[in-house]
Amino acid sequence: MMPLVAAALTILAFTIGLTLPDVDLHLWLGHRSAMTHSALPACLLLTRRHWQPAACGMGAGIGLHLAADTFPNRMIGYATIKLPFVGALSPGASYAWLAINALAAIGVAAWLARRLHAPVVAALLTLAVSVVGAGYLWRTDGGWPVLAIAAVAAWLVWRRPSASPQP
Repeated sequence: MMPLVAAALTILAFTIGLTLPDVDLHLWLGHRSAMTHSALPACLLLTRRHWQPAACGMGAGIGLHLAADTFPNRMIGYATIKLPFVGALSPGASYAWLAINALAAIGVAAWLARRLHAPVVAALLTLAVSVVGAGYLWRTDGGWPVLAIAAVAAWLVWRRPSASPQP
């Protein structure tokens, strides 16, 4: 696949992934379904090699969405994760589910970005995802805490002394 097409597909899939988990609102699955509120949609795209750029973007988008969902007003009823044929998870298990799947989805995205895209393209994609992701988190419920955590993490990485070469 041409690098420009792969990058465009990654960005398109990222944009879709930001809201894909809430497709369960329009299905019989119930809100916060484990089927859509997980890394599963991104991982399903890994089944075909030529879908990997979409899996990269989808993982990043779903990861940000799930990260924001870990900060609901209250983790009861509507906000808890629903497992098919089992029912809702407890609040603690729902928090764990969302956090683990957010990290897994973002991990898949980061792994694929390094594997699929040249370093300069990966850096530009990271910048684009950061800007669009910050805009999404700015206006979504639960986004403010995620932005604050990301800002602190970026500051810590920035402040970390670089390793100087040993003579």
